[in-house]
This record gives sequence, structure tokens and C-alpha cells, in this order.
Amino acid sequence: MTGLGDWRDSSRGWTSGTRERASLSNSDFVFMGDILAHCAARQAGLVRYRTTAHRVPHGGGMHDRPHGSILRRAGPLMLARLGVAALTFAIPLVLARVLLPESYGTFKQAWLLSNTLFLVLPLGLNQSLVYFVPREPGKKRLWQSHALILTTVLGAVAAALLLGFGPLVASAFHNPELAAVMPYVAAFTAFKLAASCFDLAWMAEGRIKASAIVRVASEGFYTACMLAGAVWTRSVEGAFAGVVIATFAKAAACWMALSAGGLRISPRELRRQLAYALPFGAAFALIIPQQQFHSYLVSASVTAAAFAVYAVGCFQLPVVDMLYTPVSEILQLGIAEHEAKGDNEGALRLFREAVARLSFVFVPTMVLLAISAPTLISFLFTDRYLAAVPVFRLSIISIPMAALPLDGVMRACAQNKFMFRISVLKLGLTVPLAWLGFHALGPIGALGGWICAEETCRFLLLRRAAHLFGTTILGALPRELWCQTAAAVLAAVPGAVALHLAGGPLLVQLCTGGIVFAVAYLAILRALGVLPPVRAWIPQKAPLVLIREAA
Repeated sequence: MTGLGDWRDSSRGWTSGTRERASLSNSDFVFMGDILAHCAARQAGLVRYRTTAHRVPHGGGMHDRPHGSILRRAGPLMLARLGVAALTFAIPLVLARVLLPESYGTFKQAWLLSNTLFLVLPLGLNQSLVYFVPREPGKKRLWQSHALILTTVLGAVAAALLLGFGPLVASAFHNPELAAVMPYVAAFTAFKLAASCFDLAWMAEGRIKASAIVRVASEGFYTACMLAGAVWTRSVEGAFAGVVIATFAKAAACWMALSAGGLRISPRELRRQLAYALPFGAAFALIIPQQQFHSYLVSASVTAAAFAVYAVGCFQLPVVDMLYTPVSEILQLGIAEHEAKGDNEGALRLFREAVARLSFVFVPTMVLLAISAPTLISFLFTDRYLAAVPVFRLSIISIPMAALPLDGVMRACAQNKFMFRISVLKLGLTVPLAWLGFHALGPIGALGGWICAEETCRFLLLRRAAHLFGTTILGALPRELWCQTAAAVLAAVPGAVALHLAGGPLLVQLCTGGIVFAVAYLAILRALGVLPPVRAWIPQKAPLVLIREAA
């Protein structure tokens, strides 16, 4: 689920996935880009000769073949996401404290508008660098110049749209304060787009460490500027002024770094680049409305303060994205390895392992969040947002479903057309279900309708995956899943009692309830005989491996 505005810089990252707690179905962005860009590449003849394509090392650039469990193999990707999550986690917590609910709602509405344009307008130009630069490095300057110039122009277009239509949108949202801050929103949206190709350009060159430094440094500076502006002025204008400063600095650095050797333009190569990139734009134009429809519906129907409460209810802890996306990517690699050997049973075993590892974390996480929701919301966002508890408890229903890394299966099995149909179906279901849910139950009904559409399509994906593995739906799922579910439900009782009886600060109460819940959960799993081999997740020193091999 999205935090209704926490969609920041989502088109960047190791692939084209989202960076914040954008959505539990964030893999849709990767899917649609893969599907349509693959079709464009074939039809447009982007790489005309096989010999022009550079061989990519196994594992997407990793020099050594990954071994071990699915979580150990995904470890580096998790660490990369952890750094970004650590830097951005404090933003909503601080803003919810220093801003009035009406102003925090305005912040969320403005962020929603900015990120809609930020996700759709780049048209896949940034992702095209990862495709073209490694394959035709001699034309690197062309690819980077095209992306740099066009994303900057598109940033100006975004600013013009926000300035031109901002008052109309503010009127539709019944929020005059939104119109007042629109110049800030237009400015930082333009600068964000102008700098959007920076880290991907360096990553496409193979400068992974430099790319990572850019991302971490920009995130740190960005967070510091935003929070400093908000705390200093205690206003949404101050927060956005800080954002303008940070995004301008990154845009300036991006232009200085990528245009240092001069800009080059080739109409012929630009056509090739656009032939690859435009399908990404089409994909995002389809996915973004589906992902954000419930946010726009609620925002246009309630006050800014009520939307702030709704946004808090949709807040998600970063653990889901940190685990799900890397495991899904590694699963895709592992399934491809097994399929190359004709080992369908091995692919099924790997899928079950991935589900068991993710559900080991996600299932108890949902249960623990459900029982501690009021205390957690008070601790993170203060008592003024306690009305968000029902929405929050509904939003976390999707967490256990994220234990099914179905996107990795679909990509590994080349189910592109099927995924496209599912995405269209998801959009077709989301609009009526969210609309009906809102008119029947209010904002919580809109979220419920969105979740129904998401999980209906996820069930269809699971059915397809089971068919590909040559088994039934139940046969595709590991036995550990049911034991973990039972253990989490049983552990909820002592966890809830401990939370209720605990005294002292809210943090102490949360820790007490969480520790009791975790101990009970692990004890029940051990009694059931399905406690995961935690020691196997810890990398061993090389001598131990050699001794084992010799034995």
C-alpha cells in the first residue's frame, strides 16, 4: 500500500522498481516496462546484430555466481534498500508532528500530484540508459545527452502543468492551501525530473559504487533539507522550500557531471532510444492510475485533514519492500537456472523456499501490527492520528500476500502477455470496486476495493504459477506457510496480553509486546518442527566450507 504521497523517485533503483513504501504490488512497474519494452526492442530492431550485445555476467552484473539460500543471495540488494529506507523513514514521522493535520494533508496531496507526473512523464528514458549504454558503450554520450535533455524538458512540462492546472486540482480537492504551495511543487517536480537520470547513468556505465553514493548522499541531503525547513517554519511551505533546495542541488550536480564532456544529439539514435523508452511510458500510464486511484478518490472527497488521517492509515513499514523485491529478483534468476536444466521440480522447490522465507517474516508482521496498531500509531504519529487505526489494520492485510513472489515466476517463465492482461484487469477492477467501496463505507471502503482488486489478480497469478509448475494451488505452497499462520495467530494472545499489561513509555510497551509475541511465535514453530534453519542464513567462513567439501 502507498502512504498516499510517499512515492518518491520511484523510477530509479537497481531496476525500475519503487523506492519507498510505494505499494506492495510495486513489481507492476517492472513488469509493464519489461513487457512493453521487450516488444519494442524486438519490433524496432534496437540491437540489429547479436554480436553488438554485450554479455552480462551471471546475476545481473555480479561477478560470482550466487549460492546458498534465497535470502543470503538477496542480501546485497536488501542492504542497498535498507540504506534508503533508513534515510527516508523519519520524513512522515517528523512532518506528522510539526505540521497540523490540515497542512500534513496538503503535503500528502501535493506529493501525490508531483509523483504522478514524476512517474509517468520520463517515458522510460532513464531505464533506456541501462539497456543501451552496456550494449553500445561507444555511444554513451549520445544516450546520456538524450536522457538528460529530454527529462529536463519534461520537468518544465510538469511544472507548467502544475502551475496551469494546480488551481483547478486544488478546487477539486477542496483545499485552498494546495493552490498556495503549487509554485513550490512545480519547482521541485521540475528539478526532480531534471536529475532523474543521474544515478542510473552512472550505474549503466558500471560505476555501481558511485551510483550508490549519489543515491545515498542525495537522499541524506534531501531528507535534511525537508525536515530542516519543516521544523524551522513549522509549515508545509518550509518543508517544500527545503525540497526545492535539495532537488535543485541534485539537478545542478547531474548536469555538471553528465554534460562535462559536452552534449551530443543524434536524431537517428534518438529515434531508437525512444522506440525502446516509450513503452515504459505507456506501461506507467496504465499502472499509475490503478495504484493511485483510491488516493485521488479519497483526496477529492474529504478534507485535507481527513486525507492526512487516511494517509497515515496507509503507512507501511519498509520491511516489505526491502525483502520482497530482492527475493523476487533472485527467485527469477534461480528459476531460470533450473529451467535451463529442464528441472521443473527444482524451480518449484525454489519457489516454495522463497514463500517460506518471506512468510516467516510477513505473516507474524501482519499479526503483530494488527494487535499493536493503536499503540504503534500513537508512537509514530501521535494521538491526533488514532482515527487512522481501522484503515491501518485493513491496509496490512496485503502484507502476507506479499510472501508470494509471483512476479519473479512470471518474468522467469516469460509470461509477458499474461501479465499485461492481468494489469489491464486490475485497472478494470480497481476503479469500480474502489468507487463502490467509498460510497458504501467511506475512505476505508475505497482502500478495501483497491485491496480486493489487487488480491483477486494475485490469486490469478498464483493459479498461473501453479500451472507452470505442474501442480495445484495448494501444491505450490509450502507446508511451513500454514504452520507459520497458526503460530502467529496463537502467539497473538500472549503478545496482546503483554502489550496491554505493559506500562511506561509507548516504546517500552511496543518492545514488551513485540518480544513476547516473537518468543511465543518461535517457540510454537519449534514445537511444530518448522523453525527455519536460521544458522544457514549466516555466511560461513571459507575454511569451514572447504572442510565440509572435503568431508
